Amino acid sequence: MKLTAQELTDRLLRRFKGVPGFEEADASDLVKDAMQAHDYAPEDSVFSEDINLVMLYAQVQAAWQVAFSVAHYFKFTDGEESVDKSMISDNYRKLANDLQSDYDEEKDRQRKASFRIMKRIDRPLTTPPTGESRRGFPWRKY
Repeated sequence: MKLTAQELTDRLLRRFKGVPGFEEADASDLVKDAMQAHDYAPEDSVFSEDINLVMLYAQVQAAWQVAFSVAHYFKFTDGEESVDKSMISDNYRKLANDLQSDYDEEKDRQRKASFRIMKRIDRPLTTPPTGESRRGFPWRKY
């Protein structure tokens, strides 16, 4: 299965649909940047094994973009009424950091070697008997 840049843009828009000011042009730019960061041209289709990685990268960048755009939010108190929007940017920064750790885990998972070394069954690793672990004493007897 392959997805085009437009299909990835639609997915990103669905994931950030409740964010005010996040439009299709923003999502399209972020998806194109994510594709280029993973060696895809914007007109290419992304292979199925890289879709999650490209989407996570785009989501990280989107969360940072939103965090920067709401960084000017404020806290205001007037008598009984108070408005506190100062934590919105902090929440988006936390989301971006969580997404970044997910991205790093996914990247490591994809690039992890599947090389394994089996344990030796002909020589079990046992500890020497008590009192016989001195240097000159051969405690393993084959």
